Amino acid sequence: MKIIIPLAGFGTRMRPHTWSRAKPLLNVAGNTIIGHLLNLMAEITTEEVIFVVGYKGDEIEAWIRAHYPHLNAHFVMQEEALGQAHAIWMCRDFLDEGEVLVAFGDGVVNAKYAEIPEADADGVILVQEMEDPRTFGVVVTDENDVVHDFIEKPSGFEHKQVLAGIYWFRNGRLLHDAIQTIIEQDRRTKGEFYLVDAYQVMLEQGAVIKAKPTIFWLDAGKPDFMLSTNQRLLSLGYGTQDAIERSYAGDFTAVPPVFLHETAVIDQSVIGPFVSIEAGAVVKNSVIRNTIIDAGAHIENCVLDGALIGENTRIIGQPKAMFIGDNSHVEIG
Repeated sequence: MKIIIPLAGFGTRMRPHTWSRAKPLLNVAGNTIIGHLLNLMAEITTEEVIFVVGYKGDEIEAWIRAHYPHLNAHFVMQEEALGQAHAIWMCRDFLDEGEVLVAFGDGVVNAKYAEIPEADADGVILVQEMEDPRTFGVVVTDENDVVHDFIEKPSGFEHKQVLAGIYWFRNGRLLHDAIQTIIEQDRRTKGEFYLVDAYQVMLEQGAVIKAKPTIFWLDAGKPDFMLSTNQRLLSLGYGTQDAIERSYAGDFTAVPPVFLHETAVIDQSVIGPFVSIEAGAVVKNSVIRNTIIDAGAHIENCVLDGALIGENTRIIGQPKAMFIGDNSHVEIG
């Protein structure tokens, strides 16, 4: 099947990191966001993979061609930020009668990808049960998992199957025609064309769409989401398995799970849990927890917890001398 991966967003919720880097290339648990997704989808990326790029598109293309040269990759430019459906519309020359899978590249989604095609359905949408679905789109299904309705950002908690950003269609032409309909009718919401509107058109035309669960879906669109995604991936074993052995040979303490790039330099520090340290980074005399440190950063004399440290950043703290009397209470900010 053909794979379409939209990557054209500005990543405004991840600034200032995305001023200098495209969001899909941000690091988490030893790989980029898009790298994790491509690895998880490896068994189905054997045909054409179409990447929709915009902001920093050249940077994304260069990274993918360098790290995944085996992919039969195409890159389509979305010059106007007109939404998800418009991004897929830019790939309309690839939407023929064959199967197509759309995978949004702003999260890490694990699923049984080879088992997504459904014999008695025109499409399959991956969903994730969430306690609070109000900031997402949800689906309404029957007892056979057939989708009856789409609700964008529901006001209540009645339906909790959140759209996970992975959509398969048996016939790409059906998706093409549905998107064409909403574009010709100019069905915009806040200036953008949404895919759920195209899916609604497909339902109205009699298409059978089913919902299937993911194995896990990790959002990486905001700083706190990035840190929680880093925690989850490291907990699942995406970290460095020899971190403790490295700490024995070096002069630091590792508290797994962590990811330590082989070229990272750690000296007289406590690292972990839930820390990712990328290539060439240096950490000295510091305590680091729940943090992602990007390539080339230099951290010294610091205590970090819940931090995202960009590439080639330099942070130097200062040890403090104190004389604290009995029965004292001191908080150091």
